[in-house]
Amino acid sequence: MTERGFIDGEYQDGELRGCTFIAGIRGMGKTTEMARLLDQCLGGALFFDSLSRHEHVIKGARIITQPGELSEYLRINRGRRFRVLYQPRSGDMDGHFRSVCQLVRAHGWMIFAVDELDMLCGSRWGDKRMPPEFNHLVHYGRHERVSMLATARRPMDVARGFTSQCAEMRLFRMTEQADLKYFEAYIGRADAERLSTLQKYQYLHYTGDGEAKLCGEKRGSSTIGYCGAGK
Repeated sequence: MTERGFIDGEYQDGELRGCTFIAGIRGMGKTTEMARLLDQCLGGALFFDSLSRHEHVIKGARIITQPGELSEYLRINRGRRFRVLYQPRSGDMDGHFRSVCQLVRAHGWMIFAVDELDMLCGSRWGDKRMPPEFNHLVHYGRHERVSMLATARRPMDVARGFTSQCAEMRLFRMTEQADLKYFEAYIGRADAERLSTLQKYQYLHYTGDGEAKLCGEKRGSSTIGYCGAGK
């Protein structure tokens, strides 16, 4: 049953609660899984489309390209179920992202999804390696009833300040040894070694409670979202 509300200190909508990280090489199903999770949400969901290429992913979403338009839309639709695909088609990407983060904080009660988060992190932000507006949401967004979901191709380029706060990770196929080594610290060597064997749409679902579960498409089936037990 889909749930929505402030539950045990975190905002929850559907399967999403707190911070969730989805990582893996391109073409393995990260954005498809993000869309599946957002489709379950009973409340508002805002998808920051860093590449401005995902019109087809979020069905029925309102496409917005400027902070002013987003501010007005969120004001009118506060408390309602909505789907917004924000595309920073022109101007400064960082400026768009910081403005959107401010609006998410101001309105609250939503799932904030960020595609290709590694593009938005980096040394330009100092020791925290992420914009201050996003950093605030990561650490204190629950007080505004905000939970977050982010994807990345290169996990090592994502700020540790974000990954350290993730209650769960959905890890798709990765083959780069540095990436596999990176995730050993989170999921252990045995599970990290499984990442290079995953097929398209398969992922390891890690929640910090025992062995990661194999999820995604069954072999010879198109059942997305299936989750098996352990190996």
